[in-house]
Amino acid sequence: MEEEFIESAPSSIGQCQIEKKIGEGGMGSVYLGRHKTLDIPRAIKILPKHIDLKDPEYSQRFFREARLAARLRHPNMVQVHECGAEEGYYYLIMDYVEGPTCRQLVEENGNLPWEQAVKITAQIAEGLKYAAEQGIIHRDVTPGNIIMDSDGTAKITDLGLAKETATDATGLTRSGASLGTPYYMSPEQINSARDVDFRTDIYSLGATLYHMVCGTVPYTGTTFEVMTKQVRQPLPSPKEHAPDLPDALCDIIRKMMAKAPDDRYGSYDELVDDLSNVLTGEPVSAAGFEDHSMVHAQEVPVPANNGAARAQEETHISNRPATGSNKVLIILVAIGVVVALAVLILLLI
Repeated sequence: MEEEFIESAPSSIGQCQIEKKIGEGGMGSVYLGRHKTLDIPRAIKILPKHIDLKDPEYSQRFFREARLAARLRHPNMVQVHECGAEEGYYYLIMDYVEGPTCRQLVEENGNLPWEQAVKITAQIAEGLKYAAEQGIIHRDVTPGNIIMDSDGTAKITDLGLAKETATDATGLTRSGASLGTPYYMSPEQINSARDVDFRTDIYSLGATLYHMVCGTVPYTGTTFEVMTKQVRQPLPSPKEHAPDLPDALCDIIRKMMAKAPDDRYGSYDELVDDLSNVLTGEPVSAAGFEDHSMVHAQEVPVPANNGAARAQEETHISNRPATGSNKVLIILVAIGVVVALAVLILLLI
């Protein structure tokens, strides 16, 4: 599919000439382009051509979301300048940020120094706070959507799944679909991408922080297995992968990734304060945090209709070989998945 898309990509789109492909996301590819009249570099996101331009509902959603993204002007967000539909493609033209994504940094280094990861997380939290104040939830915070500028500024990009909270509009979400990247999706987003607030982004940012400091995502497996674990399985301790992490940082990650939104940080300010304190060695509000919402996690259903999720995103990620109790846990999870599938089949008969 990827090769097909590359071969059919246009040589120019909008006001930009396309130079080369620089990235691949769950909802399209990103290219380096150059503005034809301004002669400056631009990043261009092009959605796959198979998306039906004749669908007026999709067209309205796409352009509405592009307008949402264009409204956001913050140092920690990539600015959108133009959107359109041309030659069968939808596209977004954005600022070009030359630096690597956090995903690339982790791939190159195995993991990031925890201090660096915390500073990046605090910056992105500021950007997400600004978006939330404008009534916008990102819904797809991942290491691949965080880009580092040459001066060390972290910027969040890809508002393709954004939700405007001030209206009934809910983005590109269709009924029954789970949109997002499974490795970083909150339990409530897995069950209903419509019924989320800013705390779903806090969960995803916590999963991103976990990935940056541990070198692996919190949960691995097939798309359905990962979604099941996000909803029902306790968070594996970050110290399993990075024993030297401060206890306070592990507490922060656990609170960010609590199963129930009410158990997470109630504001970005509270989160940023804790991230600042862990850097200076001061006490954090999340000290000793335990996820009590796990008590009812096993009762939460996992939707079978998750085909719209970004299963292809970061599929190369694998966890460390299982040993000891981890093997037992994996066996139990596998049994649970089989039982869940059997129940779903019986319900569908």
